[in-house]
Amino acid sequence: MKNIQDIYHRAAHPIKVLQFGEGNFLRAFVDYAIDRANEEQGFDAGVAVVMPRAKKVNARFVEQDNLYTVCLRGQRAGKPYKENRVVTCLERVLAAHEDEKAYMQLADLDTLEFVISNTTEAGIVFREEDQFEDAPPQSFPAKLTKFLFARYQHFDGAADKGLIMLPVELIDHNGAALKACVRNYAEHWQLAPGFLSWLDTACTFADTLVDRIVAGYPRAEAAAYEEELGYHDALMTQCEPFALWVIGDPQLKDKLPLNAPDFPVEFTTDIAKFKEQKVRILNGAHTSMVLGAYLAGFDYVGDCMKDPAIRRQLDQSVYGEIVPTVHLPQEKAKSFADAVFERFENPFVHHALLSIALNSISKWRARVLPTLKDSLENTGKLPKWLTYSLAALLAFYHTTEQGDGCLLGHRGGQVYEIHDDADKLAKIAVWAALPDTGYVEHILYREAGWWGEDLTAIPGFAAAVQHHFEQLQLRGAKAYIELLGKEA
Repeated sequence: MKNIQDIYHRAAHPIKVLQFGEGNFLRAFVDYAIDRANEEQGFDAGVAVVMPRAKKVNARFVEQDNLYTVCLRGQRAGKPYKENRVVTCLERVLAAHEDEKAYMQLADLDTLEFVISNTTEAGIVFREEDQFEDAPPQSFPAKLTKFLFARYQHFDGAADKGLIMLPVELIDHNGAALKACVRNYAEHWQLAPGFLSWLDTACTFADTLVDRIVAGYPRAEAAAYEEELGYHDALMTQCEPFALWVIGDPQLKDKLPLNAPDFPVEFTTDIAKFKEQKVRILNGAHTSMVLGAYLAGFDYVGDCMKDPAIRRQLDQSVYGEIVPTVHLPQEKAKSFADAVFERFENPFVHHALLSIALNSISKWRARVLPTLKDSLENTGKLPKWLTYSLAALLAFYHTTEQGDGCLLGHRGGQVYEIHDDADKLAKIAVWAALPDTGYVEHILYREAGWWGEDLTAIPGFAAAVQHHFEQLQLRGAKAYIELLGKEA
């Protein structure tokens, strides 16, 4: 079988993008988008990839001339969707710790415009022990500060040579957090005062929000994929068709022609609303559904979508209770919800309910409680399924049996592990020995560290949760979900 580099060749583009990170997400999301924009919008952007932690360049990039395939698998518009795209926009791949000189020379490029990073949530941190003389410093923000200072010096502080930072790390206000770290290093290292001014006036640090499930190298299916592709590719990566990139600066829209009907890029001053949409609809649907569904006998999200009762629950809760609370145009929120359902149905993604169930107490507080309160305020009544979802959480956690760093629940003859904050689990193990009313009331009454408020103060809520909890115990989860779905 031929290799990918025997059939395809890199396109020649000026380096416009410096990318910190070589992982699957960046390659299947950012580089995929840039490659399409080059072809479809004339973006003409090459990417220089910096491996921020590796001691040397991954040999697979060298062997394949930086070429790789993105394999999209899933559903689109209700039909199976498959796409194989060879990405050709990676001009260079280097390791900062192997060749800092080559990395720093990129700062002199006249064509460079953007810095994109994905160094994990822990990557955007300030480490006081990082020094300017380190070659290179350890943290990503320290590396970036030294790089930006070199560019500032090379171009004598020219206002048109600033760079646009687009971090995609999954933290709130990621652009602002990165800028704060860079400024801290500049002050800590006592860099020229003019550099701080240049950061403020010539550079942009934009907050972003990204959304796409990337499975990575399809190890189990790799041989079949290569047979279909007709070549060997050790760097191929699999992802879902859905994608969303929200960039918190409308002025960048003309500079980044990445938007496409099937790869939407939103430029906005209010990124919080898009995060709310994702947290409430995607994450909220997961959290409000999975615990009861697991008790009902299901193990994977895809199986839940095939069951009429669970599907009815999701239809009623997402479109009837969650979507109306999203602070975006309703047609946009509904379209996002439609896409979420297709993602849940994706036969190529096997998302285990027990994985989603981890740390459900904090997840329910962040993902469901604000929606429940907004729905109550908007309609004057408690939303049926979101109220039920807390009862399902209490039923899932209802056990006195303790394991190694977890509680042990039982579903039929099967034992499952319950993982959450250790202090909370210890209290639950004690309260689970109480009568049902005491168990429910103790948990709903918790405020500090649990829900942020006393849930028994929400009119009618404690009684409704108690009722749902008792019915789950009496009828079993599967039967009660079916019954509840038929009620108005």
